[in-house]
Amino acid sequence: MIPSTNVDPIAIQTELEDRLRFETFLAELSARFVNLPPDQVDQQIENALRGLVEALHTDRAGLGRLTEDGKDLIATHTFAVPGVETFPLFSSAATIAPLLSRTLLSGQPFVLTRLADLPEAGEKDHRFFAGIPIVSGVAAPLMVGGRVIGAIGCSLAHRECEWPESVVRGIRLIADVFANALARQDADRALRDSEERIRLAVAAAEIGLWVWDIAHDAIWASEQARTLHGIPLDEPVNFQRFITCVHPEDRTPMDDAVRKTLRQGGEFRGEYRVVHPDGINRWLYVLGTCYLNGHGQPARMKGASLDITERRDHEARLRQALEEVQRLREQLQQEIVYLRQEVKSNRGYVRIVGRSPAIDRVLAQVEQVAPTSSSVLLLGETGTGKELFATAIHEQSPRSHRSMVRVNCAAIPAALIESELFGREKGAYTGALARQIGRFELANGSTLLLDEISELPLESQVKLLRVLQEKEIERLGSPKLIKVDVRVIAATNRDLAKAVAEGRFREDLYYRLNIFPITVPPLRDRREDIPLLVWAFVEEFSKTMGKSVETIAKSTLQALQHYPWPGNVRELRNVIERAMILAHGSRLRIDLPGGAAVATPSQGLTTLAEAEREHIQRVLDTTGGRIRGIGGAAEILGLKPTTLESRMAKLGLHRHTSF
Repeated sequence: MIPSTNVDPIAIQTELEDRLRFETFLAELSARFVNLPPDQVDQQIENALRGLVEALHTDRAGLGRLTEDGKDLIATHTFAVPGVETFPLFSSAATIAPLLSRTLLSGQPFVLTRLADLPEAGEKDHRFFAGIPIVSGVAAPLMVGGRVIGAIGCSLAHRECEWPESVVRGIRLIADVFANALARQDADRALRDSEERIRLAVAAAEIGLWVWDIAHDAIWASEQARTLHGIPLDEPVNFQRFITCVHPEDRTPMDDAVRKTLRQGGEFRGEYRVVHPDGINRWLYVLGTCYLNGHGQPARMKGASLDITERRDHEARLRQALEEVQRLREQLQQEIVYLRQEVKSNRGYVRIVGRSPAIDRVLAQVEQVAPTSSSVLLLGETGTGKELFATAIHEQSPRSHRSMVRVNCAAIPAALIESELFGREKGAYTGALARQIGRFELANGSTLLLDEISELPLESQVKLLRVLQEKEIERLGSPKLIKVDVRVIAATNRDLAKAVAEGRFREDLYYRLNIFPITVPPLRDRREDIPLLVWAFVEEFSKTMGKSVETIAKSTLQALQHYPWPGNVRELRNVIERAMILAHGSRLRIDLPGGAAVATPSQGLTTLAEAEREHIQRVLDTTGGRIRGIGGAAEILGLKPTTLESRMAKLGLHRHTSF
């Protein structure tokens, strides 16, 4: 999306700083909950609720847990700023706020901009919110393995608020962090309970009991023990038969642990997988004791087995969730660094200025390709503003909710370009002291601008081609494939077709990037846009320098339109910036670069078309842009109005007057 001309740079700066503050809070929150001991989870949740209220400037925040029957939510943790009541520790959300409860239990976030937005079905919710009071809020479910275990939310008591998608995503990320921490806490409690049950079972001899007569190599096993190991009730069992039940990958460690216990005596503990006749694998926890005879030799071993498949599966899911949290934390840290750079470099001017046919054609192409995920190749001379058009494509795409990531291929040393693009593992090469995610991972789900793509080394071009084809990358020093969803926009001021012919650029990569080429026109091909650009730059620098410019001589603008501008828009911007630095008063004097002399009407025109264009423009200026009627430009020029309009279109003239 192309912002309008009345964008407030201060508002943009404030928005970026608020977003940076919130995402910094998210990254720090993820770090605090990684490997957090279960007994500290509740205290950290209370601290995090306080931090959430401060980061979003809300009044209160709270967390609720799911009831045992899975049909209701009960508030367990709350926080509120002074002067505002905390969320009540209500006993049933389904009773007092059914719409809120149904939405969260379905796994969806609940967003309330204002009480008036509640549907008729939310009458009870309206009474509940008004009584607390809550006039605006957002909540997200806590989910583990696709199952809702609770919810988290924050609200405002006295003012309404629009909740951006980025904030809702952030709340959901916080919900994921809390959910994993609470699930880990639940799992730890379940594990302690499980171990206690095992001790009770061994003492009472009620579950999976077995006795191994070592001297005769005969094992007695209870019905439950045989079921756990997949052994028929009438089949004799010895140690060799028992070991065949164990998963091939666990047999050697299991056999070694048993033989070590036989040599030393005492207690044996272990976890291993057994393979049932139907091919199903089950995890068992085994606790046993080896008894020695009077000669110090192993005589028998007694023990019990317990199925812990569900616990192991849950632990595996938790490990995956923690790995995902760690990955998101690393990505957030990288995005924070990137946003800091954006805040520092943002100068408040991101508009594409121009009404010329050349610019209209390019903007039409931008609108056509932006909604797709196709690669785009931006071509054009230095200084034409290719990065602005890349930003326009990104902002009008479905990926605009994420920041676009930029890489200047010419500014990164060839030895480091691959680690910058694809990331590296710790120790991947000398000096790689820490793991680093690359720009492709940082841009996952967003857009990556590869500026100066022609400067990319040939060996890196091969890897880039694979990413575009396979949608996956490998960090340096790791064989693990990482899936990425990145929309690539490449930009260059070089002739890539010529580079392909000379062997400096891969032909297959060129065709992959050249799906939708857009050529950004040089400034000399859009001279009618120069007055607009001049005033846009004047407005920009007026704000930053605190100066007020009201007039620019028409002859100056005409001179600027006749200059060839080899440096294009960038050169024009530099010229205006220099003029604004030297400006005194409300009238701006602009000197051409290097004191270049420019032909003016009094010095003679080089072509008949230019003379005709200049004359028609002067007449239009005299009539205030009026073409028809008495005293109009057509009457003065002795032409039919339709003939004059046709000639103006051919010469690229418009009705507006010069500044």
